[in-house]
Amino acid sequence: MNILVTGGTGFIASQIVTDLLAAGHAVTLAVRNKARALDQFPSADVIICDFIKDTHPDIWVPRLKDIDVVINCVGILHHPKEKIIWAIHYDTPRALFDACVKTSIKKIIQISALGIDHVDVPYAKSKKAAEDYLLTLSVPSVILRPSLVYGRGSYGGTSLFRGLCGLPFIIPVPGKGDQQFQPVLLNDLSKVIVNLVKKPQDQHLRFSAVGPQQISLRHVLTKLRAWLNFKKATIISMPLFFIKLGSLIGNLLPNSSLNRNSYNLLLQNNIASEEDAKTFQENIDFPLKSYDEGLYSQPSTVQDHWHARLYFLKPLLQYSIAFVWMWSGIASAFLYAKEASFTLLSSMGIESSLQPILLYGASGIDFLLGFLTLLGFQLKKIGILQCVLILIYTAIITIALPHLWLEPFMPVAKNLPLLVATFIMIALESDR
Repeated sequence: MNILVTGGTGFIASQIVTDLLAAGHAVTLAVRNKARALDQFPSADVIICDFIKDTHPDIWVPRLKDIDVVINCVGILHHPKEKIIWAIHYDTPRALFDACVKTSIKKIIQISALGIDHVDVPYAKSKKAAEDYLLTLSVPSVILRPSLVYGRGSYGGTSLFRGLCGLPFIIPVPGKGDQQFQPVLLNDLSKVIVNLVKKPQDQHLRFSAVGPQQISLRHVLTKLRAWLNFKKATIISMPLFFIKLGSLIGNLLPNSSLNRNSYNLLLQNNIASEEDAKTFQENIDFPLKSYDEGLYSQPSTVQDHWHARLYFLKPLLQYSIAFVWMWSGIASAFLYAKEASFTLLSSMGIESSLQPILLYGASGIDFLLGFLTLLGFQLKKIGILQCVLILIYTAIITIALPHLWLEPFMPVAKNLPLLVATFIMIALESDR
């Protein structure tokens, strides 16, 4: 079959695409970054799409030529702008679904989320709206609502769980950590979807895609830490007030795993009713693995260990580098004695008329680079620019003021670890 997969390079979609290709299907990926998708799946066809802007069916109709089945995997847990969440989860999927009707697509498979009926956050409401609209159309569809999806890789909430497990000595949990999950192994979920693709269907179906085992968050994290080969740690109960406060801060950041959406979703149990879980199992062709079986069906690697240990260090690195540049700009422009700055510039042969321009210009550039780093804006490009400036500053000082290398607090020598730290920030820039 010819299958279109939206968001084909995401955590869940990547496994689905891999298994579809292995099963002999022709797969077309609809993604933002064509080059990255082709690197990851060279045997797939790739088209560029924008789930924020492609909100009209006419945009999608030509993309669906010769397509038999559409699998929509696009999703975003959080964005500071609510309209972006609605565009990605509802406006563009609606346009895609309408195009499916026009082109007589045989089946639509929609990856949704368990528990969205009971949470009043943009993520859940927009996902539910897309489901409700899909159910009104003539095209047969399958809506899958997974609980916690886990596997070798991770993204979003599962990355947050790994980060919690990577902390030294403790594992903090919200409240008592007794929130219930019904985890489903990514490989099992993907196998379900591959099987659904080839099944004849003439109606709408909606399944709670859950594993066979209901377990607490404490169990999830304890087993995950053991799988990562880290020493046992003490479970620490975190008052919900502090979790909520962290989520309010996370709301201001575009890529934060802790935000209002995740906070509200985490407060409730993420399990299916006994009847729904039984219905799902009856409609698939193989037994699903329990959490422990799925976790230990594939060993953890040193890369998994690094990811867990670096999860919380990564944003700290970014914010500390942002602080250095912003503070450098503020201190140079407003706090350090101007006469001393001008004297330093004079010793470098800078004319007095140019000294204020250089001082305040360099201060403004430093602050701007730090502020953009704080926001995470074009982090790779900003980081490269920072590295270039560090090298330029260091070279100028080495030539014009070499004695500064001998200062006891090593103000110039500290450029070297800052340079390396910036390279690391650039290397860790991608979450996928």
